Amino acid sequence: MPRTTTCHAAWLELVADILQGRPEAREFPHAQVADLLLESFDAACCSLNVVDRAWVDHVVGGWPVGFLPTTPPSGVLPDATTHPLIRWYAVTGSSAPQVLGRVPRAVAGPRMCAEWSAFARPFGITHQLALPLRVGKGIEAYVVSRPDDDYADADTDLATLVLPALAALVRQHGVLHDVLAEQYDSAHGTGLTKREFAVLRLLGEGLTAQAIARRLRTSPRTVHKHLEHLYRKLGVRDRLMAVQRARNAGLLAPPPEPGGRRGTPAPTLLIPSPRNGDDLPAAGAPTTDPAR
Repeated sequence: MPRTTTCHAAWLELVADILQGRPEAREFPHAQVADLLLESFDAACCSLNVVDRAWVDHVVGGWPVGFLPTTPPSGVLPDATTHPLIRWYAVTGSSAPQVLGRVPRAVAGPRMCAEWSAFARPFGITHQLALPLRVGKGIEAYVVSRPDDDYADADTDLATLVLPALAALVRQHGVLHDVLAEQYDSAHGTGLTKREFAVLRLLGEGLTAQAIARRLRTSPRTVHKHLEHLYRKLGVRDRLMAVQRARNAGLLAPPPEPGGRRGTPAPTLLIPSPRNGDDLPAAGAPTTDPAR
């Protein structure tokens, strides 16, 4: 079997396992995803990077474990505005995979690239490929790195194929991250999968099938299929009965009191504007995305 076919099959299997997993599996399987990213892109290391409001680049996960320090030897976390890939996403707002060496000089000039290379080379990082999970309300991305050969078109094509599924899985995890243990127990007793439980949670917030599809980065048709399964497992015929039955069963919190608050939304990171004096093109300026 060709390597490409084997790789695609491995990703389909992983996505299916996560989507259909039982709701009580609360932690997102970053290590499992990273292992497959390492294998798929022949990378030396994989990191999960999050940029905070102060433009600091945090490595919140690294694989193989211990390969990359979460804090550089200097003790100073890197300024994200000096990373060409992060600069690319902040300036363009692109949500496509991108290769470090393909960031245009109009976004990251030779001096910036040289400074970043000097910082990263001691860690065995020369070439990088980013798969952004969130751009627009914070930057969160898997980054695969290797010291020798640069990433080719075949790598960006695979990343483009894999990324929508990865981003959808992370969206699902965000919907379920604050679920109480007893609600998970109730979902397990009802036989709901994680995907179905996420759809039910959004249904309880009053979202339409179209809005749920946007939130989970899937199609309305797929959401309607999940709703059919939900109705069957809950023994109901429509969304109103489903929400009521779910509340009675402890799957969803009771509705807020009249005039009360619906709860505090989870905080989201905001991408700050590029720092003054950086001579960057304005956000939204026409650029060519070589990854597309």
